[in-house]
Amino acid sequence: MTQLLISVRNVEEALLALDAGADIIDLKDPSVGALGALDVKETRRIIQAIGGFGLLSATVGEQHSSLIDLVRDIEARAEMGLDIIKIAVSRLFYVENFLLEMAKLTMANIKIVAVFFSDEAIDVALLPVLQKAGFYGAMLDTKSKTHDLLAVQTKHTLQSFIESCERNQLRSGLAGSLKTQYIEFLLEINPTYIGFRGGVCENSVRNAALSKDKVIEARNMLHSHNKYRVNAHKILGLALHS
Repeated sequence: MTQLLISVRNVEEALLALDAGADIIDLKDPSVGALGALDVKETRRIIQAIGGFGLLSATVGEQHSSLIDLVRDIEARAEMGLDIIKIAVSRLFYVENFLLEMAKLTMANIKIVAVFFSDEAIDVALLPVLQKAGFYGAMLDTKSKTHDLLAVQTKHTLQSFIESCERNQLRSGLAGSLKTQYIEFLLEINPTYIGFRGGVCENSVRNAALSKDKVIEARNMLHSHNKYRVNAHKILGLALHS
């Protein structure tokens, strides 16, 4: 069943998202890029406030100059108690020791999600590499927030990405300036989760305050569809065995 991921920037938003029914609370700073890392102090405050009450994910930023720096940041966030660490696909994914270093982290039970920017070239050939390294999942997002995911990629491309994730035993996610009215369309593609920030903020502005009503709307749409799918599978099962 598809889950709801909500990106938050402070404790107040994290509590709001949790209360509104988000499945994954994602920590990032929307003012410093598509995958801007949230301040360490605020990250710890959120973990203390809601750790253990829901899945917590976080980004580590995009500007790592070396693989050593990336590994250090992943380890630091994991040690705080975050459940999932999101990292941007970059040139570092192609350096010689990338596979080995990531495997060390995943073998230490660190769940890592690779974020592909859909408004750049998507190298799906990396997905088997990520599986080999023990990655938890992979997702599509947009680097530029002037266009949403559906404006830069076709349904066929999105579907192919999700299916490739499934073949490689990776959890899949879709995000990128999404609006709640896209949910029905995206659920046809069947990702593991759908991520929102701007689409559930006041006036649909990603740097504005989170709107509890919009988060609840997204949750209700997802839950309604998931319930429909469960019932449909049950009916199909009964029909096949009758």
